[in-house]
Amino acid sequence: MNTRFVEAFLWSARLGSFRAASDRLHITQAAVANRIASLEADIGARLFERDAKELRLTAVGTRLLDYGERLMQLRQQILSLGRTGDEVFGLVRIGAIETVVHTWLIGFLTNLRSTYPGIEVQLTSETTRALHRGLREGTLDIALQTDLLTDTGIISTPCLPMEMGWVGPAGDEQALTARQLLSEPVLTMSPGSQPHEALKGLFREAGLPLGKVHCVSSMSALARLVRSGFGRALVPLPPIYEYVARGEVQIIRCDVPVPPQLLVVSYLEGAGSDAIRLVAELACRASDQYTASVTPPKFASAQ
Repeated sequence: MNTRFVEAFLWSARLGSFRAASDRLHITQAAVANRIASLEADIGARLFERDAKELRLTAVGTRLLDYGERLMQLRQQILSLGRTGDEVFGLVRIGAIETVVHTWLIGFLTNLRSTYPGIEVQLTSETTRALHRGLREGTLDIALQTDLLTDTGIISTPCLPMEMGWVGPAGDEQALTARQLLSEPVLTMSPGSQPHEALKGLFREAGLPLGKVHCVSSMSALARLVRSGFGRALVPLPPIYEYVARGEVQIIRCDVPVPPQLLVVSYLEGAGSDAIRLVAELACRASDQYTASVTPPKFASAQ
């Protein structure tokens, strides 16, 4: 069985059309249709119900999804048996949330370049929701984000979670109650992010209506706003440690614990590139190594 036919089937099923699959595979739409027709002839059954509006899997097509993913994964493992790091090639499109960008991303990319010099990386920084969309639409190969995705064809590996907490400007109170913090303007990450959802949970737990909340997707912009006294912020703490070390902001203890922020490495299984799996595995190790070793800095007096 030609694995290129299976690959065309998997991408058509994931993206919902032959056209989208042809864009992802860089071949013509007719070539995708021909590969799937050949696969149907090999199997002896139709894989898609075709109509003008959508491409729907048949019962046989649905069963083939799991077999196809396993076949492509096995193919990758076979092809990598005799390879060393400098023999792995390919373009890997990686999307990362701000938390990763401001913590272990640079060290990870440096290690990746030395471990797999033949792998080219295309990097994007986006919110978790945007990264989900990129994976599902096939515009990203790997997403470094916060949710365990259960979509067919996507592998998600949870990493060690990052501590989340409160920060305020230099010279602020060292400890405040949750009600005190929530009674004033609050900053956090983008809508729908884990910090934003945790903040809404604190309002519910305190029996308070959702107060004045400012959502800022940029960690550096958020730190500048806190430093300027625009409000206190609920954020993952490791990305903010550099600002604490410089004496620009400080960590505030709170009487109500905040759940840590999850970190998950998700990638497209059976995408036809051994490089994707290897890079995802390296990212998982980089995340865990960073989180296990990071410690809060000592507060420095603001200049």
